[in-house]
Amino acid sequence: MDLKLKDDIDLWWGTPVFAFSWPNAESVNSQLKDIILERSQQEPGLSRSNAGGWHSGDDLLSWPTPAVVNLKEWILEGFNLATVRTGNGQGYKGRIQVSCWANVNGPGDSNDVHNHPNSAWSGVYYLDVGTPVDDAEKSGFINFFDPRSGAGMCEDPFSLFGKGRHFKPLNGQMLMFPAWLMHAVSPYRGQGNRISIAFNIALLDLM
Repeated sequence: MDLKLKDDIDLWWGTPVFAFSWPNAESVNSQLKDIILERSQQEPGLSRSNAGGWHSGDDLLSWPTPAVVNLKEWILEGFNLATVRTGNGQGYKGRIQVSCWANVNGPGDSNDVHNHPNSAWSGVYYLDVGTPVDDAEKSGFINFFDPRSGAGMCEDPFSLFGKGRHFKPLNGQMLMFPAWLMHAVSPYRGQGNRISIAFNIALLDLM
């Protein structure tokens, strides 16, 4: 697997947030989009952190399309790299469980502030971030919140303490971050659909 990294890790408040991208992912994205949109027309979807939009069940990795195999390989490769980078080069050799689901957001849809209990790492893969909108509106941005208790009580000249980070995703990009990190998705202001796939990774041998 030819994994291409660009600005792959950024220490936000001492918290590792990885951004991975793979070359030539367009055909995989197209296949995934087709099956997700088909399912969204056939199934009612779930209500989780989503405020509007369609949220599939968490069994996406069992869906019958070759593109899902590619997606799982990318998730596992990203996980392996993340654990090596954060584990002093050791990585994790035990068993894991990956749950995965699709999100389809239309204009005005968003995701409320949440994290992912009972998991070690979480992430999101972006198939289609939708139509461009002025960045000032933060359309479909994923927003991470400072996890340091009381950080907002301390003043600094750049207003950094206690502030969130707003990340503008790109098509074909995968983010991976600790599952406890609080995050939300700003309302999508573009036209058509914004389509992403989220996932959790649990470390079974540590539970």
